[in-house]
Amino acid sequence: MNKTRKLIRFFPAALLALSLTVNAAEFEKGEDGGILIPANAEMLLYSGSINFAMPEGCGFRDAGKSECPSGDMEAQGTAILDGFRAKLEARGWSMENVVRVNVYGVAGEDGVLDFEGFNTAFAKFFSREDGGWYPARTFVEVAALFRPELLVEVEILAVKIKD
Repeated sequence: MNKTRKLIRFFPAALLALSLTVNAAEFEKGEDGGILIPANAEMLLYSGSINFAMPEGCGFRDAGKSECPSGDMEAQGTAILDGFRAKLEARGWSMENVVRVNVYGVAGEDGVLDFEGFNTAFAKFFSREDGGWYPARTFVEVAALFRPELLVEVEILAVKIKD
């Protein structure tokens, strides 16, 4: 494996809960969808989060067992975003601080990528209606994730103005 491929595999894991100060203009989201980050802001990155949306009583080691289904794209997406919300709120942040979302999705057993299922999950946390906040987002279909029962993996970037 060449050095570039090694770096790409390592880099997302290195970003887990990294907090740093950024230098940019003013924090605002323009009509064009661009987001400007002010100099007095902190950035928080969470990378590579997965979450099995299994029934009560099932744990990580039970993933893949017939009695512990991992959930569909909507269920997994909801579980991941809810986990991010909990982490952010524990820091005094909120989902409104999220300015960027990267999503990696896998087609289900039927060979179809359930993009609409993930969008349903996403809409539970972000909305363009009634002045809601909608971060910049990329969704990429990938051939597989590290566990066959996973359908989606998500990374977020959150920004908060320092007091």
